[in-house]
Amino acid sequence: MRMIVLGLLCGLALLSAGVVLHAHGGYAIQDRDSISTGTSAMHWTGTDDLGRDRTVRVAAALLLGLAGALLASALATTIAVGVGVTAAFAPEGIASLLMYASDLFLTLPWLFLLMMVRSSLPLTMPPLQSAGVTFLLLALLGWPAYVRVSYAGARNVRNAEWMLQGRASGLRTSQLATRHLLPHLRPLLLSQFLVCIPACLVAEANLGTLGLGISEPLPSWGSMLLSLQNSAVLASSHWVYLPIVLLVIVLLLLELLVFEVS
Repeated sequence: MRMIVLGLLCGLALLSAGVVLHAHGGYAIQDRDSISTGTSAMHWTGTDDLGRDRTVRVAAALLLGLAGALLASALATTIAVGVGVTAAFAPEGIASLLMYASDLFLTLPWLFLLMMVRSSLPLTMPPLQSAGVTFLLLALLGWPAYVRVSYAGARNVRNAEWMLQGRASGLRTSQLATRHLLPHLRPLLLSQFLVCIPACLVAEANLGTLGLGISEPLPSWGSMLLSLQNSAVLASSHWVYLPIVLLVIVLLLLELLVFEVS
């Protein structure tokens, strides 16, 4: 089942990459003679209100969302592991301080904090830069949710016999962590990483629907969903629901992958 889910996700990504690479025009190309049109030989799923090809934009949004969520999840997991493992091997006072700081951070309304930080940045930011900043913020504000898992996992094996044997053989703490601890915690960290991916996708979509996500003309899940707030767009074609359908499919596949790995 795990390989089937991975195959479907990779297939969606490869199909989207093929659409973007072999499209007649880029995701930002506007066809002024084909504004809000239906399906055609040139535009398989029609165009938006600016004459941009919907198929290409949805494919680009899928690729950008997956790539950004993967990178943000990797960074958030790395920070969480670093803080959690440090706290597990640190003196009691430092460990308590680190855990208290992460717990305090968790009590904050992180979505509103994310909105405040993103809205304080210039809206004229270049599209690629806005994408990088958005996913970087998701990682920097999301890591505290996973610190406790890393801390508990590292603390449970801190006094294991193989750890004591490593200390007795003269290995430094950094060597113990990289050679023995992290490989032992790999299943836990993999699950933690996979759980973070759909959370980043949903957070980016929420920001985009508020106009605080990735800047135009770069397509994203948020910007695609933002266009659906116009009732005239909803009535124009059933293909306008394609971003929602694909986002739900991707989220379901990711949740299935988390379930299989866990």
